[in-house]
Amino acid sequence: MSEFLADPGGSRWKDGQFNDKLHKRLGTSYDSYIATIDELRKTTDMFKQRLKLDPDGKQKFKDEANFRKYYKRLDFSLKKADYDDLMSCLRRANSSLNRMTTQTISLEGLQTSENPYRPPMPRFDVIKEHAQGVHYALESGWQCPCHADHGVHLRLEHRMDQIQNEESDEDESVQEPFHVVFRYDHHSLTSNNPIPPTKKPWNWEEVDVQVTIRSEPSPGNPKTLAAGAKGVRFAKQAKTAVQAALGPTRNMQPIQSLCATISTLQPPQREICLSLLVNEYAKKKHSILIYPSKSPPRDTESWSIRDLPSVLTDPRFSRRYRIRLAVTLASSVLQLHQTPWLADNWRNSDILFIERSGNTAYTDPFVLQNAVGENQARAASLPPLMKLIIRNQALYALGIVLIELWFGKPLSEYHKPEDGLSGTGDVQTDLITELATANRLVEELRDDAGGNYADAVRRCLSCDFDCRFKTLDDVAFLKAVFQGVVAQVKDTFDYMFRTRS
Repeated sequence: MSEFLADPGGSRWKDGQFNDKLHKRLGTSYDSYIATIDELRKTTDMFKQRLKLDPDGKQKFKDEANFRKYYKRLDFSLKKADYDDLMSCLRRANSSLNRMTTQTISLEGLQTSENPYRPPMPRFDVIKEHAQGVHYALESGWQCPCHADHGVHLRLEHRMDQIQNEESDEDESVQEPFHVVFRYDHHSLTSNNPIPPTKKPWNWEEVDVQVTIRSEPSPGNPKTLAAGAKGVRFAKQAKTAVQAALGPTRNMQPIQSLCATISTLQPPQREICLSLLVNEYAKKKHSILIYPSKSPPRDTESWSIRDLPSVLTDPRFSRRYRIRLAVTLASSVLQLHQTPWLADNWRNSDILFIERSGNTAYTDPFVLQNAVGENQARAASLPPLMKLIIRNQALYALGIVLIELWFGKPLSEYHKPEDGLSGTGDVQTDLITELATANRLVEELRDDAGGNYADAVRRCLSCDFDCRFKTLDDVAFLKAVFQGVVAQVKDTFDYMFRTRS
């Protein structure tokens, strides 16, 4: 080791066997590592020259008188601004080497194909279908004149643990429920005449929504709902109650209004099993079971909504929370793309957090249910020329947010004049500038976050997956995005924050 340190970038560094091993361990960071070593060597040599030291870093005098004279001159010279540039170079080079040797090496190791722990892809197609079913079922359940004011917030989950192969039963592919939060008046913050809290029949409500496969009814039971009927049901958390609800002898009274039913969810009514038949899906094979939280939400008058931009710079929103959210968002794009839950050109302001009694749950991001037409209108806002550059809007938006989550600041704060004009109001001009800023930051990400995270961002921005089709409905493209983005971001989180024994 001393020989390597004595001659940075020298003959020992050029040894073929050593160089091959170093290249294998550093992967895509190899060139940056060697360039940084060379920069460190040149800066050190320049430092020696300015301090009038010999090539070995030793003083050029021997007697004590000259040493004292030189020491005084050295003490003075180190305080001069002439050395600030060299000190900055040394600090920057050492910092880069530290990041690349302690983080990038391990991340690149996790990225290799020999990694036996890389999980297969979840059944995103089934998750997406069920998420759409939940949306339409809930949307059809509002049979009240005030339904336009109600908000339905879906909690985003990474669902990386729901691993099933393509031959798995569909009911096994979505094992975790969808967690939904209802809000009576989600326009109250902007409405000129909000409904006074005392007049609201309810304020907030939390439920878990489980999609299940309905069994065929027995011919001898005419009271059983038609085969394949799809509906919304409120049921107890207990497993026995679920089985009873699914059985042919269940006794559920249909309700007419989801709003009115939520207002009755107070103990002991929270344990009552109710059903809401959705006629539009009478031919489907699913049932949607809704389980209210065991206890009513408390202090809901103090609850509020915060979007991602408002929490991004919050000191409590640590990098651990931010990269965990990056994993969730990357997976959620594959789950919810082209659904009413997530527009193709979604933004960071679409990611919401609920603040309960002054505490923001950073681990629980939500999206707000949108009407189908609203998402289509937003998707159509991309200029035709930009469609040639941004080939997948959902992934492009993900790439921008991944940058913001790593650095903990909005992308706009990293804008430089050479990136182009910003904030012009012209969609095309602002997007080109935004993309220039993002591409510049990808190189900084490579040094700071490692190759995995940087490559994931680069692929999102450029839609570079070596696939013919660029839509997430294409299975090959979906798999490429999962391996090239979702799995890479998750590897980064696992390495940085996994529990070590």
